Amino acid sequence: MGHSLFIILILSMAIVSFGIEVNVVHEWKYCEYEWDSQKQKEDAINSGAFNPYTCNLFDTTKANDGRIFITMPIFFGSNMPATLATVTNTIGLGGPLLRPYPDWSWHNSSCMCDGIVNVFRVHIQCNYIFVLDTGIILTDQVCNPKLLIFNLEDDTLVKTIYIPLDMAINRTGSGLLAQPLVYFPKECTEFLDEMIVFMADAGGCGLVVYDSSKKRICRVESDYMKPTDVSFSVASKNFTMEYGILDFYYTIFSGKEIYKISIKTLLECPNKEKANKQTKLVIKLSSQTVDLTSMGHSIFYIPCREMSFVGTKVYKESDNNTVVLAQDGRFQLLSAIIVLNYWGKLMSLASRFDRFLLGTIRLDEINFRIFEMDLAKVQKIMDWLY
Repeated sequence: MGHSLFIILILSMAIVSFGIEVNVVHEWKYCEYEWDSQKQKEDAINSGAFNPYTCNLFDTTKANDGRIFITMPIFFGSNMPATLATVTNTIGLGGPLLRPYPDWSWHNSSCMCDGIVNVFRVHIQCNYIFVLDTGIILTDQVCNPKLLIFNLEDDTLVKTIYIPLDMAINRTGSGLLAQPLVYFPKECTEFLDEMIVFMADAGGCGLVVYDSSKKRICRVESDYMKPTDVSFSVASKNFTMEYGILDFYYTIFSGKEIYKISIKTLLECPNKEKANKQTKLVIKLSSQTVDLTSMGHSIFYIPCREMSFVGTKVYKESDNNTVVLAQDGRFQLLSAIIVLNYWGKLMSLASRFDRFLLGTIRLDEINFRIFEMDLAKVQKIMDWLY
């Protein structure tokens, strides 16, 4: 990671590089669960219910009580005994053991649809964790999608919001609800009754909007939510993936653009024509980014090809609005990035996603890392931009 100051030009933007220290919090060669018993582990392996070669860590976040959450979506194979877990302090052969959340009963229920089926991303707000369950195993919609809300105080389920299929999929029958984002205009005391939840449909290229105060749910689609560049290059490995909106401001998984649309417009549940007109381009990237996060007027993202951590002040009109905060070959594909205000950290998760996709993963190498950066130092650099 370089510490010298240098300037490169990408799409007519002056990008200044700073070598902010990046700390590795956890790392894994492969995922390994905290099993209830040795027999449970052996049965899962022998039956094919668990295969570390298909277990890809995808999303992460951290609660105020210190627990780090990890998702392991059912993406490369159906042999995933649990798709959401917390990181324990016990170190196994592959890395820190993963404890299924809330517990094993949610992942091995005799009635699958009563439990947690498949989770790509989660969101924490007001000491609640929002678990968006796609209900999809590989390409089969085995259960209706749902949003599960757990109280992190005692890990009890406080609310379930079922997403109608005609909201979760597009007109061609495609859909993959991948990410929840929770917005609330008032205090946490009225949170569950006033919240607005946005759910990104990466498979059907749309956005599902749930307004708790009106008990209203609708689907918004825009041409700007569709993939525009399906060819990826990560660590000199090339592959193709075709997915739409996966994050907010928003960004397209298979695309090089970041867009924005106002919350007010989304709450009006606009048709495609109006959504197209109200969508504004924020920035064009040099390569795709899998995730992004924001803080104030700054957004943070990770261009896949460059394996760099980038921040942009979105309201700045000048060319000098973008900075490379860090660049490291270990970043590989950073599938998760989040601002942790409570902890004063910018946290991210890197994986060798390309190797899982290409079937070249090696379990004797480090394949996953969770990184942290000091948020105060990041903010200081962003304030320096003019």
